[in-house]
Amino acid sequence: MDKNELIELKSLVIDLNDQNSVSSMVQTFAELKNSGYSQVTVDIKTSPEQELNKSQLDLELFSKIKAVQELPDWVVINLILAAGKLKDSGFKERIFSE
Repeated sequence: MDKNELIELKSLVIDLNDQNSVSSMVQTFAELKNSGYSQVTVDIKTSPEQELNKSQLDLELFSKIKAVQELPDWVVINLILAAGKLKDSGFKERIFSE
């Protein structure tokens, strides 16, 4: 399946804490299969707020980078997560020294 040629059929919001929500996902997959589909691609997405909380990212650093660079939330989150590899490089200090 070529990702560049995929067609969006449905979009579901699943609350992993709600069994009814999870059941609706299973039901949707069954409906797709009964409609003749044999393969689908599932993209897992979350909100920037959930990712910030889950990853325990520095909110002040996130806000500063976002404001200065005018980047989308997900780009800033990925940048900060990648910055863990630069832990001893003074990355955070350089961001705030501008």
